[in-house]
Amino acid sequence: MQLGFYFDQTRCTGCHTCNVACKDWHDIEAGPVNRMRITTIERGKFPNVLVAWLALPCCHCEQLTCVAACPASAITKRADDGIVVVDRELCLGRDKCELCLEACPY
Repeated sequence: MQLGFYFDQTRCTGCHTCNVACKDWHDIEAGPVNRMRITTIERGKFPNVLVAWLALPCCHCEQLTCVAACPASAITKRADDGIVVVDRELCLGRDKCELCLEACPY
């Protein structure tokens, strides 16, 4: 079985609350380590402008490029539900590594 993650992207205001909630849920300390990427999209020219945000959580892919990229073997995928798990004790952290983020196609 492969579980998925759904949220209504059209309601995103770029407030980063999802990032804070993700850190809280996974007991990640305040600081630069994030499991969510929020990108600001700006298009157009005054007076016809568009500003939107794209929140990208882990997509729990079927084929994980992040696992192969992780030098600490901190990323695994649970067989029973397909959830990608990052072992905080093994992870080198965003300041020291970021190879999983670079390998992620999303």
